[in-house]
Amino acid sequence: MKLSVVASLAALLLIVSAANAQIEDSTNFGRKNTYAAFFDYSNDSSHIVLGRAEGRRFTELGFQYERRLKFGKHMVWKYTAELRPLIVESDLTVLETIAQTSPFPAQTFVFNPTASPSCEPSSTNFSYTDPNTGVLDAGTTTISCGRRWTYVEGLSPLGTRINLLPHRRWQPTSSVLTGFLLSAKKIPVDTGGSFNFMFQVGAGVEYFRTSTESIRLEYQLQHFSNAYTAQTNYGVDNGLFKLTYTFGK
Repeated sequence: MKLSVVASLAALLLIVSAANAQIEDSTNFGRKNTYAAFFDYSNDSSHIVLGRAEGRRFTELGFQYERRLKFGKHMVWKYTAELRPLIVESDLTVLETIAQTSPFPAQTFVFNPTASPSCEPSSTNFSYTDPNTGVLDAGTTTISCGRRWTYVEGLSPLGTRINLLPHRRWQPTSSVLTGFLLSAKKIPVDTGGSFNFMFQVGAGVEYFRTSTESIRLEYQLQHFSNAYTAQTNYGVDNGLFKLTYTFGK
């Protein structure tokens, strides 16, 4: 009796699974127009592609618009654009302090912190006797690291996205975006620029809760730099984790 019950339950599960597969195969989960809100974050930067400025943090809130260009059995191709009204970028800063113990009286000099491509804390003693006056200059130079946060806005008007398996709820997805950033201060260093070019490329997975609503999780490689429109062009490479909620019709 128990074997027949187990067999009946197994047969029922197979029937339900087959029915769900048929329903998914007949459902188009891609939309003509898609609207989205997203959040992404990166805790660090390093030399991944072109960037040379290390230790940069990057987080943003933004909005996305996509329009379907082509719908096929195995793939959806879309135009993508993003508006980023709220971005916060964090740069490493170097603070230099000189504690002079000779000549008397002892003095301490603290210089304004400057944004730097990298920073290594250090403490160095110095001692020097002026051959002309015989006066001894001695003390300690201390380098300490800090951070400064800068408000940034961004726009990416040119982009594209591809989704695979458009008849399935779980869809692999990849995207490319290009645009620019405008910042309240020069980034990522003091000799950089307030205007920077930006591109993103990445991939992830999109889960459709309904045929018009989905949640997307991606890993994006982002690079921004000023293309030598400023005094220096260090550039920043970030790996971003991006979470997006989409809806459309």
